[in-house]
Amino acid sequence: MVCVSHASNRLWRTLAMVALFAAVLQGCANFKEVSMFASLSAKGAGYDSVTQDYIGAIDRRKQYQPQKFQGELEVLKARREAQRAGLEVLQETITDYMQGVEGLASGNIRTYDKSSKDLGDRLNKAALLDSNEKDAVGALSTLLARSVTAVYRQHELRKLIQDGNQPLQDVVTATRKIVKNGIIPDLQAESALIERYYDNFMLAPGNPAEPVAMALARESKAGELGRVRARIQTAQHYDAVLERIAAGHQYLYEHREMISNDKLGRQFKPYVEALRTAFKDLLDVSR
Repeated sequence: MVCVSHASNRLWRTLAMVALFAAVLQGCANFKEVSMFASLSAKGAGYDSVTQDYIGAIDRRKQYQPQKFQGELEVLKARREAQRAGLEVLQETITDYMQGVEGLASGNIRTYDKSSKDLGDRLNKAALLDSNEKDAVGALSTLLARSVTAVYRQHELRKLIQDGNQPLQDVVTATRKIVKNGIIPDLQAESALIERYYDNFMLAPGNPAEPVAMALARESKAGELGRVRARIQTAQHYDAVLERIAAGHQYLYEHREMISNDKLGRQFKPYVEALRTAFKDLLDVSR
């Protein structure tokens, strides 16, 4: 009788362990959509060709403007080089944060090894950012250094999303402001310069009718305008990616108590798909 009792106890313990193990596995699986969203967000936010092109666009302008404007363009180029630090800090902050979220969601924990001193030095050089934007960057970095741990993943993930939402929204807003108010208008101005440059050449009074030269000029104009138009579309799609990142994270913040719940995975899936589509559109238009 005792042996039967011991066997029964062992059986129940075994069944309990199996049930617990299954629950753990299920809980991990429930992080799938959060993990995918964070991974896509890190890749999308880290797409830096848009901001790099903003810095390098001045050299393209030189060929379309008279010599008297070259000095002004050099000053503008130097100013944008100084702005590079701000652009890079914003993008890297979003990327690092999303990698932290992805690490907690997937169990693939990453060590956040950027020192506060290095970040402080970079923020001091980021003249483009105001004090509130710098505070948001610092807040996210502090959260990452404190929260990314392999212990209590579910608790830490909820806490990271809770504490990180507002500074993340601020950093995304700051990045989108540069894209919408700086990069896109600048490219539109470049398009107008190209248009005027070729029109001045082709429509100049007394310009002899040279069919071959005119055809080459029209072809060159169309090619240059097409390339700038593609850059504008790339910047617009990058802004769309940032918008999807902000919207998806806001949803996670508002439903953070449901994280690891199957229902959240189903409800959150459209946000993941919307981000995936936006990122695919960005890659397609930039090819």
